Amino acid sequence: MDGAAELSASAREGEEPWIEEHPKFREMMKLDVADSTQVYAAFLVYMDLLEVRNWKEVQILSSSELHMIYLWGKEKDDDAPQILMPTPVSMSCSLERIQQFQKLNQTSENGQNSACSILLAVVETDSTIVYYKLTDGFVIPDPPDFAEDVDNKRWKKRKMRFLR
Repeated sequence: MDGAAELSASAREGEEPWIEEHPKFREMMKLDVADSTQVYAAFLVYMDLLEVRNWKEVQILSSSELHMIYLWGKEKDDDAPQILMPTPVSMSCSLERIQQFQKLNQTSENGQNSACSILLAVVETDSTIVYYKLTDGFVIPDPPDFAEDVDNKRWKKRKMRFLR
């Protein structure tokens, strides 16, 4: 059964019939690296970035070793590029898989997405998309807004420990 037929057979609730005819959806299906659920999630994220969030230069990329489609783009023209990892809510996302994706990001051959920040785009069954920024390690939080907390010696000591 081909990808489009498989998608039709799955009869996803709330799915619009025009999606199967969209040229970018067909392009994603032709990559033949992911299952139809992941392709559907990637397509929804792609459309959200372009039509709702007005991102620039959004490109569709794929990884046969991770069996997934991912996206590369810029939020604004002068912003640094970001990589998006579309993931259906039904698909488990382990720490190992995220680390493999980070390695893929760092060793990419095309050079344009090397060492980009990574956003995990979780797509719910009702097409709601939640974006999580992934980092390699811990990120030091911004200092608190309260002046008395900034002067707190314990805060300064904790901050110095994290900066080492």
